[in-house]
Amino acid sequence: MSAAVNYLGVLAATVHVLDPVERIPVVLLAGEQITDPAIAVQITNPRCWDGGQPPAEEPAPSKSARKAKPA
Repeated sequence: MSAAVNYLGVLAATVHVLDPVERIPVVLLAGEQITDPAIAVQITNPRCWDGGQPPAEEPAPSKSARKAKPA
């Protein structure tokens, strides 16, 4: 059984990015599914994404959330 992989978006064009770990150039081809947010953030041209929209960023957890004090 394989684990479900959530992808952020599909490329509509070939793009050149840097590998986030090794910092080496990587070429991603049109039609590839992007699963790594560190790569997706490097692709800033909306026309490179299928549908013309970059993937929606996940909202960061609120740092100011406080636990309620017991009454």
